Amino acid sequence: MDLSKVSISLVVASCDVIRGEVVATTLYPNNFIGELPMFDFHTYYIKEESCLLNVDMENLLPSYPKHVKLSVGLHPWNVSETWQETVASIRKVASRDDVWAIGECGLDKVHGEPHPLQMEVQMAAFRAQIAIAEEVQKPMVIHCVRAFDELLMLRRELEASCKREDREPQPWVIHGFRGKPEQAKQMMTKGFFLSFGHHCNIETLRWVFTSSRPFYLETDDLHLSVRQIYEQAAHHLGVDVSRLVHLCDPRKTLFSHQNP
Repeated sequence: MDLSKVSISLVVASCDVIRGEVVATTLYPNNFIGELPMFDFHTYYIKEESCLLNVDMENLLPSYPKHVKLSVGLHPWNVSETWQETVASIRKVASRDDVWAIGECGLDKVHGEPHPLQMEVQMAAFRAQIAIAEEVQKPMVIHCVRAFDELLMLRRELEASCKREDREPQPWVIHGFRGKPEQAKQMMTKGFFLSFGHHCNIETLRWVFTSSRPFYLETDDLHLSVRQIYEQAAHHLGVDVSRLVHLCDPRKTLFSHQNP
């Protein structure tokens, strides 16, 4: 039996890793276009047929359903004086087969109005996670708010180091990107990938689409079916949803080397 064509509604338990809640969510049966399921690049809930689930170390389970892949990291909002212990825990699980990316991690100059010392700690924690991503050779899911200059500086540092070692750096994906087309062009020119959610800049989405570079779609922390995000993007781009299902599938680009 071809299960991809069977209409089902399966309720499972999942963890909201920001709030620490356990919630009941539904696997949406309509997230298929032909044989290929839509992929939710960044979510906090097990609800889509195929997704990259963002988890932190406090909520990491020993195993997950096969269709759920993980990103593990220390969010900049959660960086504290014990960040090194958390990063050490991340390193221990980063090689798991179901861990496909490191993150969500990065830099945030707005949340909590961090003072300069706090930004130094964020930078240190982020650098440590960059090192893990390079060790296990997995992409990074980046949270960046008003810290793009610092992000570009860290990327240049990594590229210089990789050049000396004659190897390519791991890809970085800025999730929930809301910047203008000019900023998107700058980041993509520097090798970044972008992921868009419900609140994206429509003009930026259109520019990235015409650039023929891969991009991704996500629900983030919203209780939505990823199909809604795909349909919203398709509407703004004036294309059929099926075209985005193929174009926005990270299993064909970032994760092409991973076992499905």
